[in-house]
Amino acid sequence: EFCASSPRTCPPDQPSIPAVMAPKAEGKAGKVAKAVKSSVSRKEKKVRTKVRFYRPKTLIKARDPKYPRKSVESRGDKMDKYRIIQCPVTTESAMKKIEEINTLVFLVDLKATKPKIKEA
Repeated sequence: EFCASSPRTCPPDQPSIPAVMAPKAEGKAGKVAKAVKSSVSRKEKKVRTKVRFYRPKTLIKARDPKYPRKSVESRGDKMDKYRIIQCPVTTESAMKKIEEINTLVFLVDLKATKPKIKEA
């Protein structure tokens, strides 16, 4: 038996610790002894087979924004019927077309397509 404070003398009021160690400490010591006996394994360097380096594919997460990137949503279709057809043409040649060929002539938006003009 020996004391916790000094191993030489043990006053009567201090509890003594038995010389036999606890089983938990014995297990640790055994593991350490085993590790000391075995050789230290180093990580093997990977042999490159290709000249070009390919970046490894990592996890791609879905977007989870903290706030909207645009404060106001888009207004749907900007090309409405009032934007496509601007005004009728009232020149002499247009009037001639109205009378003879029975055709209406309008000024339209440059970005408007023929089907959109027809629809408007």
